[in-house]
Amino acid sequence: TLMVCLLVIVVLLGITEAVLRFVLGLGNPVLITEDSACEYILKPDQSVHRFFVNTRINHYGMRSEEVPQSPDPGRMRIMFVGDSLTYGTSQVDQSQIFTEILHRELPSIVHKPVDVLNVSAGAWAPDNEVSYIRSRGTFHSDLVVFVLNDGDVSQPRATMKDVGDGLPSKRPASAIGELWTRYLKARLLPGTTKTDAGTSIATNAGNVVQANLKDLDTADALVTSQGARLVIVFLPFRLDVPDKSAQAQSILREWCAAHHVSML
Repeated sequence: TLMVCLLVIVVLLGITEAVLRFVLGLGNPVLITEDSACEYILKPDQSVHRFFVNTRINHYGMRSEEVPQSPDPGRMRIMFVGDSLTYGTSQVDQSQIFTEILHRELPSIVHKPVDVLNVSAGAWAPDNEVSYIRSRGTFHSDLVVFVLNDGDVSQPRATMKDVGDGLPSKRPASAIGELWTRYLKARLLPGTTKTDAGTSIATNAGNVVQANLKDLDTADALVTSQGARLVIVFLPFRLDVPDKSAQAQSILREWCAAHHVSML
């Protein structure tokens, strides 16, 4: 009968919702929050288990363990600043992102305790990244490492409007709803979701490139004034090597040479 069919549908929807929510973690994404300085940051004080991996965001919006404003005497502190490459995405367990691997392995190399801070968010551009340091400082770090890819060099400041559903700012009403809006809709209806501008190299973006280099000027001055040293890590996308990434690499090498900043 109709009532039986409706009851079966309701039960199946309930089971589907429960499996998606409690097994896969859908309906409980890692959230971003609006920020007056950086446009958006990872929402502080989160601990999310999703897709069988863990993501923890500390009180300062970093994907790191909780840390005091200043390190204890005798501790080394390194701050990594970047976009989704540094954040690691919510599909990589916290223990396996590169900043946490360094956190575990560096003490035996430098023979002292080490704090490793991960200041990052998906789709951030250099202007967002520098804004974090401008607004919050370096947390008394010894090294501040900017992790830049070839698309970042020509990427303008990212806003919450740019990132769309890919980086949600509030929890969806249901796990089934998130499955549709964030995953199935993008595959079934191409062009309905927004992409990270930093994953491609923009053309005719000379003004943006110059603005980003001025941001690096600001970052270098801020980091130096707070007693730290700036380092650039350039990580081109695999498919861009060697030709597409060459111009961005050359621009950064020239900037680093002029400012006596190490580049890896």
